[in-house]
Parts: sequence; structure tokens; C-alpha cells
Amino acid sequence: MPTLDPPPGFTGEFHTDLAARAAYSEGAGPYRILPDAVAIPRDVEDLSLLVRFAGGEGLHLVPRGAGSGIPGGNVGTGILVDLQRFERPLRVSPQKLANTGAAVTWAGLDRAARRIGHRLPPDPSSGAYCTIGGMTATNAAGARSLRYGSMRKWVEGVEFVTADGEVGWLARDGRGNRRPKRGQRRHLEERLRAQDRFDAQVKNVLHDRKDTIVERFPATTKNSSGYALDEYLESGDLLDLVIGSEGTLGFITRIETRLDSAPAATGSMLLALADVEALGDIVGVLLSLQPSVIELLDRTFLQIAGESNLLSAGADAVLLVEFERASDDAIRDLVHDAVRQTSSWCVDVKTALTAEEQTRIWALRHAASPRLAELPANRRSLQIIEDGCVPLENLSRYLKGVREAARMTGVEIVAFGHAGDGHLHVNALVDTTDTSFENRLDSLLRMVTDLVVHLRGTVSGEHGDGRLRASLLERTYGSEVTALFKLVKGAFDPAGIFNPGVIVPEPIAQPMANLKVGPNAVEIPTRIGDGLSSIERRAQWARPKLDLRDDHSAANRDLSVTTSGG
Repeated sequence: MPTLDPPPGFTGEFHTDLAARAAYSEGAGPYRILPDAVAIPRDVEDLSLLVRFAGGEGLHLVPRGAGSGIPGGNVGTGILVDLQRFERPLRVSPQKLANTGAAVTWAGLDRAARRIGHRLPPDPSSGAYCTIGGMTATNAAGARSLRYGSMRKWVEGVEFVTADGEVGWLARDGRGNRRPKRGQRRHLEERLRAQDRFDAQVKNVLHDRKDTIVERFPATTKNSSGYALDEYLESGDLLDLVIGSEGTLGFITRIETRLDSAPAATGSMLLALADVEALGDIVGVLLSLQPSVIELLDRTFLQIAGESNLLSAGADAVLLVEFERASDDAIRDLVHDAVRQTSSWCVDVKTALTAEEQTRIWALRHAASPRLAELPANRRSLQIIEDGCVPLENLSRYLKGVREAARMTGVEIVAFGHAGDGHLHVNALVDTTDTSFENRLDSLLRMVTDLVVHLRGTVSGEHGDGRLRASLLERTYGSEVTALFKLVKGAFDPAGIFNPGVIVPEPIAQPMANLKVGPNAVEIPTRIGDGLSSIERRAQWARPKLDLRDDHSAANRDLSVTTSGG
């Protein structure tokens, strides 16, 4: 296509050279898609101008935070919009409220909050670099969602840029807009045209279909798949539809969140299970003790992490458990009680009451990442069935079913997850020189999706649908609910400029298209590909992606290409 020019009056950065586009062609997930241009708006006025320009020109906009999202909602054709300049404000108050720009990281907010004894409880494993805007856009969670819920529970309001280029504030309980402080140039609309379209086209339809929505939505403790029609019907707040919408309804530029008090005392334990058949029973006992975390590490995880001692002891899986209480004495009594009630199911039990002991136990949770990073270039870890969540009573059936699907398709897997929520993450390890690996992955994805549906679960517990799972939603929700998704999308985004192919799929959607590895991967400059692989291996998602372009230029613009992603 012809080279794009920046919108008239745009004051941020706008890049169309191959090196810049290639630097943004990948995120943390399995895809590589070259955008047509990269825009870095300077402020919300710049972003509003860009949105109006895209609408007038029929262009697509793909939002981008750190790029650590997995299912592909942060890559795409059209103009990729990097929101890295929205790193202000960062304010926390003693009233347990925070006001942050979309680019503020979870770690940055947590540091500021803990100075006054507070924290934001949803804590993704990518918290060191994932942004508050990205967490809100995907309804992110983390290990502590068991006790504290996902991001939706903590968001009080967002500043929102609509497809009309309007900027408004969506808040809970109809509290209306938050006016900027004196000296700020931007004007927040009292009423957005998108709200009027929603009320006219969608609101009554959703209420009329309430029974169908309740019936078709998953019976899980958390869900980040589709638009949260169930949550909207419960609250009546459009905010609940925007949270988790993955940039398909508009751009989130500022977020107000509630905070919680930091825990006074914590304690942990490791439980090695002889058989995953016992998962439901042991997790049920643990839940009665109100833990903050119950993490599951399957034997496939233990194998890749090199935990030969646990495996030789007969461990089929490991649970890592954390408790939070008001005192060390309360923690000590609670951990001892948990050991007493669960040890009959275990081949090994370890407790951790000091900070040093807890660090040592939880090191196991991170042990697989270095091993996965050391895999050779032709053996890659791809997150294809990585976010399924089922009702807790079905977790052991789900884990065994995933193992069986992997065996039948000949795909090696590494499985772990949040046991207290019935939530499983799975990495597929593939040989990219095997010409059948894409077909194997596609079969695995479809088999596991059928399993999730059968067990009344969701294909995404906390990461969102992205491009990976959009085409699966009719299978999981049914045609009537997915038609309602399209209705919501149409009211917010009539011209379809925001992140097409995410949640509402393209007419011909192929989940295995545009993988970053294998013979069909799009060609990008070698140094850019090497740089992207290094970012993925080292989890350096906070690194500015244009640094890769500068490195490429400094190396005399190496024009050789890579098709393997490094």
C-alpha cells in the first residue's frame, strides 16, 4: 500500500520505515504482523486528532502498551499506536485511590502506593513492565485474583477517547466526568455520542436477552473473554464494557483505581501432590482457610524446571500457597493448620514463614522461564492454549484433558496456573522445522476449546481474546451472544477502526496465521528479529521498541532477513 503520511497537525512521532514497523511487529504472544505505520501520540489531543484522521481515511488503529500481552491484541495491520507517552499522572492518595496515565506500570504504581502502606492487589506476573492501561483493557488479574478479583473490581473510572474523537470520563454509579485541573487544555465531554448510540441501539436489546446472556456466560470465578455483558447488566455502567474490551471500543488514556492496604504478615507452603485427582479436594480445604494465592505447577512444569527431587518423590503436581494475615502469630497458626488438613494427599510438604524461606519456595514458580529462554532457535515456546479457566470442581478433569489433547496431537506442553480459580496456563513447545507443527497447534487449540466449553469454562481467564481466540467465541458463547458482541462493537465503533479482528473476528479468521516462527513468518530485518527475540527471552518489554530500529541503523542498515523470529 502507499506510504502513509501523518495526520495534519499531529505533533507526536509517526514512522513508516520498515525498521520501525518491524520493531512493533511482535508482542509477547505467538504472532508477527507488520503494521503499516507506527504512531506515538504526544498527548490526548494528539490521540484524538489521530482517531478522527483514521475515521476519515478508513484506517485501522491498534493500541499498544508494553507489548507484554499474549493473545495478539497488541499487533496488527494499520497504524499501531504506542501509548508510551501517557506515563502521567501517577498520583496515590491516603484515601486508597490512584490516578494514573495508561502507560504507568503496575510496578511503578505499586512502589508509589506502598510508600503509604497501600497496593493494587491484581498482580500479573508481568507486573514489572505491564501497564495499567493494558491491565484495564484486558481485565488482567494475577495470582492474587483468588482473594482480590481481577482489574474490573478495582477500576473506578477511565478517561476514554471514542471513535468520534471525543474525550470523556466513564465512571461508576453515574458519577459523570472528572474535569481537568486548571491549566489543562483538554475538555472532557459531558456526554459522549458513543453513549447515545449505545442507549439507542444496544441497551434495551441486552436487557431483553438477559436470560440468554446469563445462560451462556461461563460459570467461572473470572473471565476476560468477549465483552462483559453480564457485568454490565449487573452494574448498568458502560465502564464494565470498556474494561476488558482490548482497545476495540476506544482508547483508555487515564485510569482511577481503588487501592488496598498492604498485608501485615504473609506465610507460604509447598504441597507436592501424588495425583491431580486430589486437586479438587485439597484446593477445597485450602479455600476454607482463605488463602491469597494457590498456584499450580504441573509435572510438565517440574520437568522443564529441572525439579528432579520432586519428580522422583512421585509428585504429579505442586501447589504453592500464600496466606495474608494481620500478624506473624496468626500466619504461623494458619500454616500449621493447613499442613495438618492437607498432608495426607501429599508426597512432600514445605512451609515458609520467614521472608527468606518464602523467597526460596516461590523461586520454583519462576524456574521454568530461564529454561524456556534457553531453548534452541528451532524449538520455541508458543502460548496457544494458555488461558483456559473452568469451574474449580472441573480443574483436575481439565488438566488431564489438556494432557491427553497434547498427547494426541504430539505437542509437548508446559502447564501451570492459578488453581484456586480453576485457571490453567499452557505453553506449547514446538519444533519449527516440522512442517506439520501449525496443523498440530491448530488441532490442539480446537480440542482444548471443545474441552473448555464442555466443562462450562472460558477460553480466557485473564489475558483477553486477542486475535488468537476471537474466532472461537461463537463456539464458546453461541451465535446469539456473539451477535450481541457485534452490536456493542458497532455502537462504540461504527466504522470499525479500533483493533479489527480482536473479540469480533474478521470474516476469515485463522488463529494459526501470522505466527512469528516457521516458514510462513513474515520477513523482517535480521537485527530487528534478533532484538525482538532478545526482548522476549529476557522479558525486557519496557524497552522502547524504536531502540531496535536505532540499533539496526547503527549496524549499517543490515538488509538481510529472518523468517524464524530468532
